[in-house]
Amino acid sequence: MSDIADHPEWVDPEYLQTVQYATSTHLANRSSLHERYSTSPVPFRAWEAKLIDWPTHGAEVLEVGGGPGRFWEFADLPRSLRLTLTDLSPGMTTEAQLAARTHGYASVHAQPCDAQALPFEDDSFDIVVANHMLYHVPDPQRALHEIRRVLRPAGTALIATNGRRHMRQLFGAVHQVFGESADTMSENFGIESGELLLRDVFDSITWHSFVNALIVTDPIDVLAYATSFPPGDTADDQQRGALLELFRAEFRDGGGTMRIDTRAGAFVCR
Repeated sequence: MSDIADHPEWVDPEYLQTVQYATSTHLANRSSLHERYSTSPVPFRAWEAKLIDWPTHGAEVLEVGGGPGRFWEFADLPRSLRLTLTDLSPGMTTEAQLAARTHGYASVHAQPCDAQALPFEDDSFDIVVANHMLYHVPDPQRALHEIRRVLRPAGTALIATNGRRHMRQLFGAVHQVFGESADTMSENFGIESGELLLRDVFDSITWHSFVNALIVTDPIDVLAYATSFPPGDTADDQQRGALLELFRAEFRDGGGTMRIDTRAGAFVCR
């Protein structure tokens, strides 16, 4: 397994802010694969939201690295929550604020910021949400200490990530074409590496696995996912063609479908 050094752009703030997450386009290509082909009866965000008890009256909630605010579209939560939505990308925070307000949250504040230096006072929030983003942070432990700092003593942090061999069928094809692994982020903050970092910061952590497989019926959708992040996002026509042929071979072997196994879930931290 290669590490994050093989793809330093994944933790490069300028690349993340101006290229990968300037808008939600790349993320949408990945999210749509999960949403269209999941075998779970419950979407990940709705499942995750049920892992904790949400206060019903005016709780202060911070989302760190929340992207375009998709969590607040899926989760059936009290609209009385007072949301503070942050991301490194101004484009993402603009989308997130609009999404949360569209879905009925009356109190929504959004601002760009670095997870490693949150611009909030100590003990400011009852709940902090950090979904599939700590693997983008150059120093995830520093970000965790910031999350702990702004969390109230009785508060809860909800932190989602992936593990090794997440979507191994897809990443295996990427490896064949590019001669390197694209699945490096879990080494920076994944199920295995993240648990060790969390135990240094929180008194109590509990891991919850989201059991799910994707049964995909269109190889073009798999290609869209694989070319939405490094190294696939810079693939030339020959490399894209090679990727597509590998995916089509998977579909032929699968009788018209491609199974993609996931390894994802969330830590509940107190």
